[in-house]
Amino acid sequence: MLKKLSEWTGLFESNLSAAEWAWRLVTFAVVAGGGTTAGLLAKGTQLFGSAGLLGWVGVGLVTSLLIALIFFLVKLGNRQSSEAAYMRALAQPRSNVNPLAESYTDQIIHLPDLHLPRKQLHANKQFKRCKLVGPGVVAMLGGTYIRTGFLEAGSIIVLPDNTMLTGVLVLENCTVEECEFIGITLLVNKVAGEAFKKMGASVVGM
Repeated sequence: MLKKLSEWTGLFESNLSAAEWAWRLVTFAVVAGGGTTAGLLAKGTQLFGSAGLLGWVGVGLVTSLLIALIFFLVKLGNRQSSEAAYMRALAQPRSNVNPLAESYTDQIIHLPDLHLPRKQLHANKQFKRCKLVGPGVVAMLGGTYIRTGFLEAGSIIVLPDNTMLTGVLVLENCTVEECEFIGITLLVNKVAGEAFKKMGASVVGM
């Protein structure tokens, strides 16, 4: 018995929040109560009382359906309002980072803020005192990195020669000074991989 109660409680917690369960129970109670009340009131009236059981039960069912329809329309309106608000939020720019800029200074940059419409290539750009924040993947193809840290980066992956990349942010021949890469997986060429390995980093693919 306790095991079955525990399983039912786990189902309750995992599938629906307490507020949603309460809303459903209240909706059911209002619909059932409204229909029952309407049926009893109809039974006491001369018009429907003379129609017998079928008449006042029909009144109760119709009333329940109308109440349920009202709740459905309210729920639908709330959902559409929430979706419209969500779409408006998505349409707003996430930050003031311009992915077309040639230099970035003293900025916190989330990787999606650097996404370009087609090829995700940033070449010959300058980053100074910035924090580039994942999660995500960055391919570093050449460039100069001065006093730059890599936090929560995991293993560095060396790319094979003549590798074609798509859907990955690429920094090519960029100058990065006093920056931090946080929560980002790094893809590098063999030369950079050897340099990272000499510094004691975990390098895969060599």
